Amino acid sequence: MSNFALDVVEVNAGRTILFGGVYAANDGYYAEIHEQKEGRIRRLEKSSTLPNRDVAVVWMNQTLARQSAAA
Repeated sequence: MSNFALDVVEVNAGRTILFGGVYAANDGYYAEIHEQKEGRIRRLEKSSTLPNRDVAVVWMNQTLARQSAAA
């Protein structure tokens, strides 16, 4: 398995950049949401194992929308 994201979305929320990626795992897919602020990157959320890539993309987009509204 590769650690490269299959799908990536980036959202500018002022001085904060939020981005997410969808990754393949041995037993499905998962998504992660990260924040880049003042040159530092940290993971905000990670999904559990999801059944397919489309579901992982939906989870990523919904979580990014919620995080950007809170930023």
